[in-house]
Amino acid sequence: MSMKKVRAAVLFGALIITSTGCATTINLAAPTTLAQPAVTTLPTGTTAELFGQLKSTLSELSLAITNEDKPRAKTTLATVVNIWGTLQPQIVAEGGETVDQTVVDMQRIIDLAASSVQRTRPADADKAVRFLDLVIQSQQ
Repeated sequence: MSMKKVRAAVLFGALIITSTGCATTINLAAPTTLAQPAVTTLPTGTTAELFGQLKSTLSELSLAITNEDKPRAKTTLATVVNIWGTLQPQIVAEGGETVDQTVVDMQRIIDLAASSVQRTRPADADKAVRFLDLVIQSQQ
């Protein structure tokens, strides 16, 4: 055998031995969902006040993502979701001919905010703020 073939065989054997030592271990006891930060206070206020809180919180979300502050972004997103949880029933209770469309549009905004955190895209959070402005204007 030539020296090149011997080296290749040794290298190939070493690769096989080292790669088999890196077995994957599955921990079935590990949580399968992402931990959500605890929010201690639930938002309150009129529909207009909640829209204002949501707008300022979405602006904070964009800033947190831009600054690559993932924990703050997750906490801010949890606040956004809580504000929406309080705001949605108020929008529905106030009724109106466009209530169904408003709820759908708002859910898209919330989904965009969630996507901005998951994908680390501050531009998506900025879009959510701009779309929220359009919803707020349509409510006046």
